Amino acid sequence: MTHSILPGRHHAHEGPGPVPRTGHVRHERTAPTPTWAVPVIGGFVLGLYAVFLAHDNGYGELQGWMLGLVAAVVSAGLGYLVVRNRDKMITEVRAASFGALFGVSMGFLRSLTRVSVLEASWIGLIFGVCMGLASYYVFYWHEH
Repeated sequence: MTHSILPGRHHAHEGPGPVPRTGHVRHERTAPTPTWAVPVIGGFVLGLYAVFLAHDNGYGELQGWMLGLVAAVVSAGLGYLVVRNRDKMITEVRAASFGALFGVSMGFLRSLTRVSVLEASWIGLIFGVCMGLASYYVFYWHEH
């Protein structure tokens, strides 16, 4: 039997492909990533980039490192809370929380380049909306 996408030539199909006749299907399991790994790595990267931007824009050595440390701890902590509680949220709230966290992080990084508060807020809003929409798309299609 041949398959065609042309109208009028569609034939009934039993399934998506060869099916094992053994009675059960084996699924390979992979080790799950710990809940804390992604937020900690994200916080670490955000903190290092904050240190780089702070030093590049006139902050002192100690000020830059303290700013980076605080940014890393806060973003990793908030990221951990979002990731840990993601299964308790509906799709829309989950996407909005990921978008908000990303948008605030990007707006904060932009503010370290000595731009106006309005420009940093717009950058954070744009990044947050884009991340929220992308997250919603991924979550929605993963669930359905």
